Amino acid sequence: MGTPAGVARWCFWALVALVHPAWAAEANERVLVADPYLELRTGPGRGYPIFDIAERGERVEILMRHTDWFKVRTPRGKEGWVSRAQMEATLTEAGEKRTFRDVLFDDYLARRMEFGFAFGTLRHDPLLSAYAGYRLHDNFVAELTIAQSAGDFSTTSLYYASLVSQPFPEARWSPFFALGAGRFANVPKSTLVSAIETKGGLANAAIGLRYYVTRQFFLRVEAKRHVALINYNSADHYNELSAGAAFFF
Repeated sequence: MGTPAGVARWCFWALVALVHPAWAAEANERVLVADPYLELRTGPGRGYPIFDIAERGERVEILMRHTDWFKVRTPRGKEGWVSRAQMEATLTEAGEKRTFRDVLFDDYLARRMEFGFAFGTLRHDPLLSAYAGYRLHDNFVAELTIAQSAGDFSTTSLYYASLVSQPFPEARWSPFFALGAGRFANVPKSTLVSAIETKGGLANAAIGLRYYVTRQFFLRVEAKRHVALINYNSADHYNELSAGAAFFF
């Protein structure tokens, strides 16, 4: 197998060959300057002075992003900050115009926890609900909901957990579907004679739509079908329509 030095050299280059694809995969994105020039500033803002430019036809390397400013490196090794407006005039490796998503929307896509409130109707009676959700995956959110509906004859309380599926999580308008299970309690008004409080299991299914508004807020509307399992031989059904707002972090 040759001398120890030769074996060591062979092992070194074999290791480089294995690791090199990973290096290449982690390389920063490069874009082509299509305008006459890009203005490089000393910091991420228009208050910072312009100290250099990248000319048309040069490829600049994107190092990082801070709000709507991008730190880039030119082929000459100069590093500076370029506005989002100028960066969106550059071209990709395939020669297509480069676009950059709103950084606030990126925060929405990366959210973990969310809390919301909604108003609506449950079997034609007014309904108020609150929920907390945790994002398990790009397409799935686990939620805990507490809701109460006060009617002319009784008050209904609902407590349940749901699994929400979002088939298009990166869309600003995002439809969703949900399945849930929990408990319910129906308490008649004290003025009713011989009225009996009812408790039991609860199952529901929902379809709805979410709309990201701005910053940390989004809107939500949904239609839900509740099945209250009173006993082995009896079940009741409740239709819910609601709309509300939520915030995330």
